[in-house]
Amino acid sequence: MKRIILTLAATALLCVSAAATERIYIKTDRAAYLSGDLVYCSLFAVDQNGRQADFSSAAYLELISADGTATEAKIGLFAGRGAGSFRIPRSTPTGNYRLVAYTADSEFSDEGSRIISVFNTSSATRVNDGVRIVSRTEAPQREDLSQGGLSISLPSRLSPGRDATLILSAGENIADVAVSVYHDDGLERADGKSLRDFLGGVPATPGPRRPEYEGEIVLASVEGLEKTAGQDEDRVTAWISTAGDPSNVYVGTSDKDGSLRFYTANIYGNRELVCEVVSMSGRQCHIALASPFTHPAPGAIPELELCPSQREALVSRKASLKTEASARLDTLVRFLNVRSSLMLTEAPDTRYDLDDYTRFQTVRETCVEIIPELEFVKRDKRWRIRMLVSDATSSRKYNRDNILVLMDGVVITDHGLLEDFDAGLISYVDIYTRAVALGGVTYNGVVNFVSKKNYVTAMHFPDNVRVVDFKGFSYPVAYTGEVPSGTEDRRQVLYWHPSVEISSGEQKRITFRTPGYGGSFRVVAEGWTADGAPLRAEYTFSVE
Repeated sequence: MKRIILTLAATALLCVSAAATERIYIKTDRAAYLSGDLVYCSLFAVDQNGRQADFSSAAYLELISADGTATEAKIGLFAGRGAGSFRIPRSTPTGNYRLVAYTADSEFSDEGSRIISVFNTSSATRVNDGVRIVSRTEAPQREDLSQGGLSISLPSRLSPGRDATLILSAGENIADVAVSVYHDDGLERADGKSLRDFLGGVPATPGPRRPEYEGEIVLASVEGLEKTAGQDEDRVTAWISTAGDPSNVYVGTSDKDGSLRFYTANIYGNRELVCEVVSMSGRQCHIALASPFTHPAPGAIPELELCPSQREALVSRKASLKTEASARLDTLVRFLNVRSSLMLTEAPDTRYDLDDYTRFQTVRETCVEIIPELEFVKRDKRWRIRMLVSDATSSRKYNRDNILVLMDGVVITDHGLLEDFDAGLISYVDIYTRAVALGGVTYNGVVNFVSKKNYVTAMHFPDNVRVVDFKGFSYPVAYTGEVPSGTEDRRQVLYWHPSVEISSGEQKRITFRTPGYGGSFRVVAEGWTADGAPLRAEYTFSVE
C-alpha cells in the first residue's frame, strides 16, 4: 500500500509539472555596483496565474553579458520565495549585465531578469561593444512604478549617524515584500522592469531537466568504466558527502549509461565535497559532477554610458568598498531560515570528547580503551568497525556490522583508513544507535569521528574517491544596518531584507542607521500580496 501511495504521489507531481510553468522575478538591493561588490537578491517564483509557485526548491542565477557568464549563484526556494547573495568578481569588466534566474522546471524570462551596471575601478577592461563614452549623461528619468497601495512613511531629511524608522503599510492586504535602503549617487539607471511587465509576459518555457521539488538534483557521470562486449556499462553505487558541519550525505546508483543523480535537500555554502564510487564489478572508477547552469544567451543589453561626471561617485564608491571589506561588513548580516540537513539533525546518543580522556596514538587504540560501543575487527584482510549495543534490560549485547562510518560527516567505506589514523587530530566521537536509511539502504547505527580542522579531506584516499570544491546554495541573509565599531561609516546599503511580511492593516516599523556622510538615499519596497497582486513603492530622502 505504501508503494502504491508513493507511486500515485509521484504521478501527481509529474502531472502538476506538465500542466504548470513557473517564472522567477529578481529583486536586488541596487542596480549599480562596483566589481567586488556584494549583491543581495530576493526571488519571487510565480505560476502562470501570477501566484506564488510552490514547484521548485532550487533556483539558479547567472550574471551574463555578450562576453559570457561573469558569475553564478544558487538560491533555495521555499513556497515560491528565495533569498541569497553573491559577490561580483573583481576581474569583472565594466559594462551592463543581465541577471537571470531560472529553475530546472523553467527557463528564464526577460521580464523577470534584471539589467545591472558594473563599474571596474581597478581595470580598463570593458564588455565587448558594451560601453559608450559620452561627454555627459542626463539624470535618469525614473518612471513611477508604484502600484498596489504599498506606502512608505519616513521624514524627508535625516541627520547622519542616527537611528531612523520607516513605516511600511499595505492597507488591508497581507503582503511579503523585499526592502532596500541605499545611497542614490547617480550611477544607477532604471532598466524599465516592473512587476507589471513581469506578470504581463509570456509564461516561461518548461526546463530541460527533471523538476527539483525537494532540492537540487546533483548530476554526475561515472568515468573509468569500460563496457563489456554485448553488455551495458556496469552499474555503480556512489556517495557524495560534505566535510564539516552541517552533514550532507547522499547516495545514488548509476543508470545504464553511467549517469548518476543525487537527490539533495540543497547543500548550503561553498563546501569540499567528497565523492566515492563503489563499482559492483570491482573496477576502479570515479565520478565527475555536472554543472546545473545552462549559460543562456543574454539577449539585447543596452550599452553602459561612461562620462567624466561619474568620477566623483566612483571614487567615493571605491573608498566605501575598501572600508566595508576591511570592516568585514558582509559578516554583520542576519541569517534567515534554511531547510535543515537530512543527516544527524538530532543530538548523538553518546558523545566522547577525547580531551576528557587519556590520549592514545591511533583511532583503533582509542576505541579499545575509551569507546566500548565500537570495535575494529578484521575480515578477509580488511578492517571493519562494528557497533556493540545492549538490549532494553542491558543484560545482553549485540553486534551491529552494518553501520555508517563517517569522519567529519564524510562517508568512510574503507574503515582501514581510520585504523591507524592519528587520534590526536580527533576532537570527539559521536555515536548514534538508531537506524538511518539512505538511498534504499538501512544502516543499524552511525558513528562520526570529528576532527579538529576537517582533516578528512587531507586523508590519502584511493583512486575511486575524489575531493572537489562544490558551489553550494547561498545562505539567505538580511542586513539590518549594523555598523562596525571603530571604522568610518561609509556604507552604501543601509538596510536590506529580502522578505518583510506585513499583516492586514499593519504599519510595519523598520529601523536602520543613517551613514556618517550626507547625500541622497532611496527606499524601494517590492513584492506581492497573499492573493497574487503586485506591490511596489519608492521613497527618496536626504541625509544632511
